[in-house]
Amino acid sequence: MSVLFANAQDLTHFKQNKSSVHGSVGATGIFYNSSGITPRKTPFSYILNGNLVVNLKGLVLPFSFTYSDRNKSFRQPFNQFGLSPKYKWVTLHLGYRNINFSKYVLGGHTIFGAGIELTPGKFRFGAVYGRLKKNTNQATNINNPLNDTITAFSRKMMSFKIGVGDRNTFFDFIVMRASDDSTSLGPSAKENDNFPATNFVTGINSRFTFAKYIHLELEGAYSIYTADQTSKFVVQTPDIITKIIPINITSQGYLAIRGLLEYKNRKGLKFALAYRRIDPGYKSMGTYFINNDVENLTFNTGFNAFKRKLSFSGSIGVERNNLKTARNATTKKLIGSAMISYNPVPVFGISFNYSNYSINQQAGRIQIADSVKLYQTNGTLMIMPHFQFVNSKRTISQFISLVYSRMALNDKNLSAGFNNSFTTNNSMITYSLTFIPISLSTNASFNYNKVNMATGNSTNIGGTLGVSKGFLKNKLSLGFSANVTESINDQQTLIVFTPALTFRAKAGKHHSFRLKANIISSNNLTNNNLSSNEQIGDVSYVFSF
Repeated sequence: MSVLFANAQDLTHFKQNKSSVHGSVGATGIFYNSSGITPRKTPFSYILNGNLVVNLKGLVLPFSFTYSDRNKSFRQPFNQFGLSPKYKWVTLHLGYRNINFSKYVLGGHTIFGAGIELTPGKFRFGAVYGRLKKNTNQATNINNPLNDTITAFSRKMMSFKIGVGDRNTFFDFIVMRASDDSTSLGPSAKENDNFPATNFVTGINSRFTFAKYIHLELEGAYSIYTADQTSKFVVQTPDIITKIIPINITSQGYLAIRGLLEYKNRKGLKFALAYRRIDPGYKSMGTYFINNDVENLTFNTGFNAFKRKLSFSGSIGVERNNLKTARNATTKKLIGSAMISYNPVPVFGISFNYSNYSINQQAGRIQIADSVKLYQTNGTLMIMPHFQFVNSKRTISQFISLVYSRMALNDKNLSAGFNNSFTTNNSMITYSLTFIPISLSTNASFNYNKVNMATGNSTNIGGTLGVSKGFLKNKLSLGFSANVTESINDQQTLIVFTPALTFRAKAGKHHSFRLKANIISSNNLTNNNLSSNEQIGDVSYVFSF
């Protein structure tokens, strides 16, 4: 696997007479051995990586790459190279790029192609053309090389954005058309229920600021998605639409909208009302995934007091699905949360978090039997006090934190709710001590977790000890940590011991080394045949220039 990419760079100072080259290259070898379980890694693997920054009279070009032997069996290797140079209000995109016009139209998807963005004054323009997906024909899946396959058409797209405004106040109109190349795969594609699709999406993205502290955000999109562009079952549609995208019996239209009205001043006082609605099945080829069939309305507030020593934030909202009554049942949720943080003095602070989620399922297309109806409340409480002490000479630092959390799921289903309800209590205390002049630090923690269910209880008790020390003005460092956890339930008792050792060294300005080794020893006291042991280590070297 290799990766090569670059971020946008400002070429405004191109006329400056300066040139330089700097970067780093590195190599890591990973060793693995196990007994008692099926190996989760290969005995040896390696990773090569590096980055290079070339500065030619102010033109800054950064590159980086990564190569690993782990993905040799994948027939479509991950090779990426891209560059986005910028000069004043002109930005070019070349190669593999991530361009965000709108989260519902084009956002977060990797594109191989070319694009341009222009922002002279208040004018906003963007255009991009390229490939969203490369065709893969029965390529081995790297996550499951023995049993799974990946088959995909080559997919190309073009998108335009035009708008007016600046970063705080703007209005953009976005259009995107993407389509699979039906000739990029053989006839076997249809035999595997893989059909070439086409997508046309229009949308807006906007933000308006009023009276300095009030702003309104509006974003929406309408997506026409044809799942099989080769289908012969044509649907009567205006010519202006069919010239852009083929419409047939597999075509669907989806709507997505989002709005936010917020007041926020410099003192931290905030009120916000947010609304979101995504049609069932909404999708755009310009995004990887969008949670759909959801509608929610949320109110948020927050403030600071006592010279920001006290802060509060909270929200409450409602959510539902089954927007087009296609499901057998509709699920409604009441969501609320609150957080209070109080730091009265430098040595002490405490925070409280509380959240509550209520789910109530109602009949949709059919009546719901009481035995399967979903009606639950889920409440979580977390309390986190902490203490920090530094001596007068600032040579010794101590930090103590305590965490207590409780989560309770109350299933109100009359038939099976008792078996599904449970409570979880977790307590943890952490202590760290640092001797600053000699670069010596130690830490210790203790954790207790208990889960109570009608079907059985489980308890986890564990602790961690760690120490690290720097030598020769931190050119050398050595660290060791060990964790022991005992897990007890009605079926078994398990003790897991995980020691780890880390060594780092720097030689001059250019060379650095790291050695890391750890063991995962799982001792099953109930059935020794289920015990296992794993040893993992890696050695790495980096040369900087």
